[in-house]
Amino acid sequence: MDQRQLDWLTSKVAGDTNKWKIAFFHHPPFSGGRHGSDEQLRQVIHPLFIKSGVDVVFTGHDHFYERIKPQDGITYFVAGAGGKVRAGDVKESRLTAKAYDRDLSFMLVEFDKDEMHFQVISRKGETIDSGVIKRRN
Repeated sequence: MDQRQLDWLTSKVAGDTNKWKIAFFHHPPFSGGRHGSDEQLRQVIHPLFIKSGVDVVFTGHDHFYERIKPQDGITYFVAGAGGKVRAGDVKESRLTAKAYDRDLSFMLVEFDKDEMHFQVISRKGETIDSGVIKRRN
């Protein structure tokens, strides 16, 4: 992420007046997968997300599903299991709340006032993970 991109992102999140602040991009700042956490990206954007009140972050890159335990109140998801899955790719860490790499999966997300309801479903119709995330104040 170069300075021009960081300046753009900083201005966008600072000027956002929506109740929910959600970011989505490719490389995960937190991940237990083969590619793993992009620690350089994390050092730059995680403090920005804390300061600007980001609630939830969706990423991909690693080919599986993983929900990271809230980091400073922000929930990070790796939702990369819609294409080719690499079974055995996720190495759960102390940061992992839930992980799944045995089959393709997708996420359903619904917002109701200050709650985000999510459900992760395998292609066989099994619920892999589900829950409710409260909006940060």
